Amino acid sequence: MGSAGPRRNVLLITADEMRHDCLGVAGHPAVRTPHLDALAARGVRFTNAYTPFPVCVPARMSLLSGQYAHAHGAVRNQTMLAPGQPTLPGLLRAAGYRTGAFGKMHFWPPYADVGFERMRLAEQNGAGWKIDDYHSDHLAARGLVDRWDLWDQQQPYRDQAPQAYWASFGARASELPEADYHTTWIADETISWLRSGDARPFFAWVSFIKPHHPFDPPRPWDALYDPGAMPALGDPAAALGKPLMTAGGRRDPRRGHFDLRGFTPQDFGRVAALYYATITHIDHHVGRILSALGDSGQLEDTLVVFASDHGDYMGDYGLILKSPSVPYDALAKVPLLVAGPGCRPGTTSDALVSLIDLLPTAAGAASVPVPASVQGRDLAPLLQRATGGPWRDAVFSESGDVKAVRTQRFKYLYNGRLGMEELYDVEADPGELVDLSRTAGAAAVIAGMRHRLLDWMIDTECDRHGEEGTWRDLVDRRRLPR
Repeated sequence: MGSAGPRRNVLLITADEMRHDCLGVAGHPAVRTPHLDALAARGVRFTNAYTPFPVCVPARMSLLSGQYAHAHGAVRNQTMLAPGQPTLPGLLRAAGYRTGAFGKMHFWPPYADVGFERMRLAEQNGAGWKIDDYHSDHLAARGLVDRWDLWDQQQPYRDQAPQAYWASFGARASELPEADYHTTWIADETISWLRSGDARPFFAWVSFIKPHHPFDPPRPWDALYDPGAMPALGDPAAALGKPLMTAGGRRDPRRGHFDLRGFTPQDFGRVAALYYATITHIDHHVGRILSALGDSGQLEDTLVVFASDHGDYMGDYGLILKSPSVPYDALAKVPLLVAGPGCRPGTTSDALVSLIDLLPTAAGAASVPVPASVQGRDLAPLLQRATGGPWRDAVFSESGDVKAVRTQRFKYLYNGRLGMEELYDVEADPGELVDLSRTAGAAAVIAGMRHRLLDWMIDTECDRHGEEGTWRDLVDRRRLPR
């Protein structure tokens, strides 16, 4: 799309560690999200949206660059895109947009210039919290300290965490007043910027910290859900046989930050209730932001995107949090809602889409050319048609040595270093509980999945950043290393 086209505003709202199914409109049995449900009613909800990498920073760098993690090279937390890498805010700023970042960006260094004119940060992991606007300005000026978050996120403080933190699995009401809680602060900063009166079209990335652990909504939101009415905890035995969920052939109960050997259904009910409460708290403030846009007359000319960087086990396989970060759907599948000009209201698409598609989609809405380095696709045809149809025959996700391929019916995971090869019929088994890789008739499906994986790794330059330099050599042999 050329520069003569429309120049829509773009509002990107992300949650951190929010599961794909944690929306009322998705049929979740407990969580309530009335404002996000209303957003879905104005546009398209994608039921098969995937993160390229179920870890915070790699996912965010993929969103910024429109590339898979092995292509942009930021495959761990506290890493960053290479200087000069095209980014979504950089492209829009160069096209005359005002650009703002609000909340948890996870950049390294924290205020790295990726194209934002205005940055008001509330960081969490790493050293960013020492210098960001929220902790060093807002909380410090009020004599407040978010101790629960420091115990959870900063290793020196975690070593000093009281037994109450460990016994509760990091779940209790925040000590901070709701007015000073970071979810509220991020929304307040966003609304202030949107009301600034600048006539230029805008791109804003609003990045909430929650529902990422610790699970500590402010009062009175902590009492929103009854722990006894939460969905059931998954069976820990379901993790047995999954190579990255075992240690020495036995399930490692310490995976996922907490020692889960004493984790009971009652513990899970309390953790889940507070996790869902942080989501409903976000939903409330999303409603405030969208109301502010509506009051200023900008909403109808704004493409609004809501997504998450990755999910959380939250009970699946008896686990919570996101470790081990294997791209099972609990972690790799994410919520994705898109509403605004050109979107068919109240529709659902089961097309296979990825967070790398958000850059070309936003660029299209802004009539900005997409760089050749971008590996995603503009979702506009799906937003206008929203019927699925021919789009992708597969979507990909990775985490370290684990590579995953998802088609409409099957999910295939491969890790050559550990000899891991798993196959799931996700239509019949959406929880990915029954590995079909050793069953009769699976060989042909696996062979096809290997072909897809090889083509993807080769086409997206896996060996560019120093991974095993064997991928291009495998083109003719058509086999994965064992």
